[in-house]
Amino acid sequence: SDVEAAIADFQRYGVEAIAVGLLWSVVNSIHETTVRDIIAQAWPEIPVTLSHEVNPMSREYKRIIAAAIDASINPIVRTYIEDLRQALSQAGFQGELLLANCVGGMMPPAEMLRRPIYSVMSGPTLAPMAALALSDEANVIVGDMGGTTFDVSALRDHQIIVTPDSMIHDDSLGIAKVDVRSVGAGGGSIAWVDDGGLLRVGPQSAGARPGPACYGVGGTEPTVTDANVVLGIIDPDYFLGGRIKISRDLAEKAVASIATRLGIPLLDAAYAIQTTSNHNMVGAIEEITIREGINPRDSFFVCGGGATAIHIAEMADILGLKRYMIPRFMAGLSAFGGLISDITREESAVFLTSSRRFDAAGVSDILARLKVSGEAFLEQAGVEPELRRFEFSFLGRYEYQSWEIEVHFEANEARLDAAKLPGLVEAFHQMHERIYSIRSDRDIVEFTNWKLRAVGKRANQDAWKEFRLADQATAPVAKTHRPAYLHETRRTSFLPVYDMDQLGAGAALDGPCLVEATTFTAFLKDGHRGRVDPQGNIVVTVD
Repeated sequence: SDVEAAIADFQRYGVEAIAVGLLWSVVNSIHETTVRDIIAQAWPEIPVTLSHEVNPMSREYKRIIAAAIDASINPIVRTYIEDLRQALSQAGFQGELLLANCVGGMMPPAEMLRRPIYSVMSGPTLAPMAALALSDEANVIVGDMGGTTFDVSALRDHQIIVTPDSMIHDDSLGIAKVDVRSVGAGGGSIAWVDDGGLLRVGPQSAGARPGPACYGVGGTEPTVTDANVVLGIIDPDYFLGGRIKISRDLAEKAVASIATRLGIPLLDAAYAIQTTSNHNMVGAIEEITIREGINPRDSFFVCGGGATAIHIAEMADILGLKRYMIPRFMAGLSAFGGLISDITREESAVFLTSSRRFDAAGVSDILARLKVSGEAFLEQAGVEPELRRFEFSFLGRYEYQSWEIEVHFEANEARLDAAKLPGLVEAFHQMHERIYSIRSDRDIVEFTNWKLRAVGKRANQDAWKEFRLADQATAPVAKTHRPAYLHETRRTSFLPVYDMDQLGAGAALDGPCLVEATTFTAFLKDGHRGRVDPQGNIVVTVD
């Protein structure tokens, strides 16, 4: 009767979706499913989200937050997918439609409709998936600088890092997602001087409209893009391959407001904007590497987004990076990640046990149940059995700790016996030490959640590897030379500018120089030596 009364109230309020979260549904879900049945009888057309299905974890706050977010975006995602399907059908599309999820992969629309929360922040998760394919390095940093933000992620031991405590703005998302951090450092980030006379860049952004002042569509405030135009790194006549004309005069006028406020020359002001933005991005990189047990100096950096290649050279020097990659399709790195990503879904279940009294039989039952669900998902997605694989992990903590960490492990036929316990415990100690620089071998390890990642390899997703550039027969010839400001010499120098489309495999590029592609410009500093690989990516080594 309480449920029926709530439904009547919701109907009067004009509610569009309902989230159901009960305290112990992760142990026994019958009450949540009964609530859904009652709602279906009284109001069959309303979307209903159950917390134990969206995010089965014992902490009810995060679980119910996840259910509430899932329900709130259900009508939006449903309408978007329906409109997308209709548009594709009208356009004669005959291929397979897959949607990005936030755990690093793609899923069929039916699965996204079942759990729309997995669409939240899904786009940025595809950049590390692209890096996973582009590099065999163990530790990889991925930076994706666009117009408004700089998104940074990392691979540890050539595995994507998934955070169980994901955030959206200042709120907990309530579900695990690929760990991508964002800062307000994009090409449109606005430079300003605070009341103490210090230069700041972002987080405010000029956005796409009106955009940077140099776009000439109404923007007047100085941005990072304006600074790069003033420095001579961006060619006003070759922006987006020359399809968009931008104004150096308007860029100089905007940056001059910062120069006047700081009492410094125009070029110094432009460089100050650029380097301040670089340090903001370096801070985000250090946050996701050092705090996650990754040494940036031992890592390989993959650039993504249209603006990263302008800034990576100085960031590499600050971080002590020795090697980085500027992909040929850098501006579309996330789109490429979607094209080559596997079909994936994560399932988890709560089952509390510990190293003191390990319930191997109970864990095996949980893993077997998760695998059955994963098999059903891949079957429905049309993945052939030989293209399926399953990855297992657990969330664990030392006894009395408040938070868990995720640890991967091998499970043959989704079963564990007591003989596997020492390996699980040691894997937890090693991961804890890597993240927090400490391990406590004598402490009890508690296992709280068990997870399965169902992965289906897509047909032809590796076709891109068959592409090979023709070898560079002679030394590359610059298409022109352009004056650009070099902070090391504190003067403007004429730098060679190379056309990306004219470079063959093996072409050597020694900085300082500029490389122009249709969708991005790259700047190599002195001591940065680039070489084009067979797929057309520039791999840079720092002296």
